[in-house]
Amino acid sequence: MPFELHVSPEEFLARVRGWGQDDFASASEAIQRLGEDPRLLPGMPVLMDVRDLEYLATPPEVAAFVSRASFPGLFADHRVALVVRRGAQFGVAKSFADKSERAGAQTEVFAEPELALRWLRGQS
Repeated sequence: MPFELHVSPEEFLARVRGWGQDDFASASEAIQRLGEDPRLLPGMPVLMDVRDLEYLATPPEVAAFVSRASFPGLFADHRVALVVRRGAQFGVAKSFADKSERAGAQTEVFAEPELALRWLRGQS
């Protein structure tokens, strides 16, 4: 699984890192597992850094991510900051964030981790 979750006892923040090759099926499965992880507490903000992930979802896959049953677990009850590379990955992430916002999630896209952390902490 090219995703890992790290929760530090010192901060109320979940850090997710995605890397390597992936596809729609395995990414969907990973997101579902992350949403079900008991370390991910209700209301805990999520910093999701996928700059090292090589997979780019197609427009139909972006729509499917938002409509899948796995979507609510990770995105519905958490502010999620997606940290991505500039360029195509940023565009795909913005499309996902726009669609997820319409589904009731709080998701923002950033190219700089520091800005993402500020937003998650309400300091933007």
